[in-house]
Amino acid sequence: MRLIFKLLFVFQFSFILYSCEVNPYLLLEKRELETGLVYDSLFLGVKFKMTSKEFYAHCWDLNKKELITQGPSNNSVRFILQSKSNDGKIEMLFYPVFNKDSIYEVNSTFSYIGWAPWNKNLFSNFLIEEVKEIMEDWYGSNFITIKNSKNDKMLYATVNGNRRIAITIVDDSKVRVRFTNLLVEKTITE
Repeated sequence: MRLIFKLLFVFQFSFILYSCEVNPYLLLEKRELETGLVYDSLFLGVKFKMTSKEFYAHCWDLNKKELITQGPSNNSVRFILQSKSNDGKIEMLFYPVFNKDSIYEVNSTFSYIGWAPWNKNLFSNFLIEEVKEIMEDWYGSNFITIKNSKNDKMLYATVNGNRRIAITIVDDSKVRVRFTNLLVEKTITE
């Protein structure tokens, strides 16, 4: 009986390892982390490891240059990009997550400024493709497509060294882009 349980355990463990081995995202993350390369630069001069004081001072300078403004309810930073495909503008709202007063993640949402329920060409299913192109231009990186088995939604992700960028649809009007320092995230989750 013990032999059967041992064989069953070995089979299950082997299956789990095999599943992890063929997952393209896990392979990409493992390969990139093994390079030892560290990418702290994000966008607009915002970087991983900035302290809250550095972040606020940097945003103050960007605001004085009229590159950014405060977001709704003063809870985020607002940056406007020109849309390539819809002759309009895209609003990017972002705010960092700090660990020990150091940025390790930045959450951002994108939406077309002209979005309305009757503007079907400004829905998030179109926006996600444009945001993916913007991220590819900014970071020179290709994204892999991951299908969420729970709800059939698509997620795009890429990893460069320690920097993961994940793009998802939030609702009809918004797309989320999350920039994460994997080296810090792994220490937090362990």
